[in-house]
Amino acid sequence: MPFDGILTNKIAKELNNTLTGGRIGKIHQIGRDAVVMQIRASGENHRLLLSCNASSARIHLTERQFENPDNPPVFCMLLRKHFAGGIIKEISTNGFERIVTIETEVIDDLGDRSIKRLIIEIMGRHSNIIILNRDNIIIDAMKHVDFEVNRVRELLPARPYVLPPAQDKLDPSLDDTLDALLKAAPQCRRKVESFLLDNLKGFSPVLCREICFRSSIDESLPANKLTFHELIRITEAIKNMMDELKSGIISPTLVFDDNTGKPVDFHCLKLLQYSSFKGFDTISGVVEEYYALKYSREFNSQKVKNLHDTVSRLLEKSEKRLTINLQTYEENKNYDEYRLFGELITANIYSLAKGMNKARVINYYSEHNEMVEIPLDKDKTPQQNAQAYFKKYNKARTAFSYAQNELSVIENEISYFESVLFAIENAESTEQLSEIRMELLEQGYIRYMEKKGRKSPPTKILPQKIISKDGFEILIGQNNKQNDKLTLKLARHEDIWLHIKDFAGSHVVIKTEGKEVPDTTIIEAAEYAAWFSKARSAPKAEVDYTRIRNVKKPSGAKPGMVIYVNYYTVIVTPREPQKSLS
Repeated sequence: MPFDGILTNKIAKELNNTLTGGRIGKIHQIGRDAVVMQIRASGENHRLLLSCNASSARIHLTERQFENPDNPPVFCMLLRKHFAGGIIKEISTNGFERIVTIETEVIDDLGDRSIKRLIIEIMGRHSNIIILNRDNIIIDAMKHVDFEVNRVRELLPARPYVLPPAQDKLDPSLDDTLDALLKAAPQCRRKVESFLLDNLKGFSPVLCREICFRSSIDESLPANKLTFHELIRITEAIKNMMDELKSGIISPTLVFDDNTGKPVDFHCLKLLQYSSFKGFDTISGVVEEYYALKYSREFNSQKVKNLHDTVSRLLEKSEKRLTINLQTYEENKNYDEYRLFGELITANIYSLAKGMNKARVINYYSEHNEMVEIPLDKDKTPQQNAQAYFKKYNKARTAFSYAQNELSVIENEISYFESVLFAIENAESTEQLSEIRMELLEQGYIRYMEKKGRKSPPTKILPQKIISKDGFEILIGQNNKQNDKLTLKLARHEDIWLHIKDFAGSHVVIKTEGKEVPDTTIIEAAEYAAWFSKARSAPKAEVDYTRIRNVKKPSGAKPGMVIYVNYYTVIVTPREPQKSLS
């Protein structure tokens, strides 16, 4: 991950220089796993963002304004109780571990000055934000971890805070480390990048590759194949990098993919291995820019979360209804057996009597006239047993018929909610979220929020437009309403329609303009259809395509739901468009 131990150490020093002596003001929790603290330091106002999100854990100053939830979560209330008004004494790290400690002097419940600490652990899916008292006892953690989850350390209230187990790695700032690398390399068969990653504390893959680049070494070579002079070049590159860091020289850099122009990494050092980059004055600045570009919708976000949670609850209810109706279907699918039992009892009523618990009779309705054993209620007469079976038959038939009809309705509803969730997860703007909310409102799944300004209609968003390499216009719907508009109104009969097979995804249309569409454009559009779908992460995906005239919307179907015939299927690798054209 970009936030390695080296960068964590340097950003902690940057924040310490900027915020030490500052007073903590308002505290807000944005989303499930991020907090923003307003801090007044050296006559300036700052906003400090702390995130323990599994894919984007970090700490940095931010210029962004975030929407605050109406009702602060419990953890946010605890932060306000223990840190609001506190003075920051120090922000530090434990060497090159990805753990930042914010030590704060606060006024406790008795009016005395006390020290409390806020710990930010930046460790991927194990990231966390933890409140400690002066004795390093946990007051609370944003993510609770018990022994069932982690047998090494519990992160629960009233437990002592224990640091994560130390990794058996070498401190890159020590001269002994370089000697140890020279001795260990000849015994290691792993490639050089992995060898460095396994042995150097605080180094991420990008820094290991940077060392290889600066020493002109092929990172994929086995470490034991390196000559002594090559190893010397590597150790010199590590020493120069650490000397650069010790001197306080930093060059916060954001690097981009040469082909797509998208941000791929960042660091507090210049990453010479990349040719496309942008420099920043502060580490907070480069971190802010990276996540703003890479996860532009992450904090758009209470809105995303609320809408996602709403649709997830609707989906969960539909899935429960599906389970109940499947059970009803299975329990009653043999309802004809009850009618048969009733008719056989009636046909053999002369040979049956009250008090019998079963009847063994010939099945006259079978070709082979085999014997059938019918359970009886011994407290009922034969006539009453027959009537009981006819009653069961009518009840089971009704239940079966209802469940059979409901299954189709519920399965369509589940498909619809899955498509809405996909659209929410991939929405990139407030306008797109508003359009999805309006769609749910029109379908009767949510109601207007009784707040000022919420009743204004959303801005109309046009489908995404791409020009294929062959010069054909490719249109991509971004939610169900856009899919309907694109497929049913904007597209013409001879245009080509594409959709991922068996998954929720966008409708994609190739505008033919009366021309023959080459296979290369169909493949290109299919790759985009796979990318804008639930199958995005799959190595291969099946995409169906046909002419628009073969696509129909059933009467009463929900937005985005269509049926199609006479189609072909291609297998492609999902690919994101390089550039969207307006």
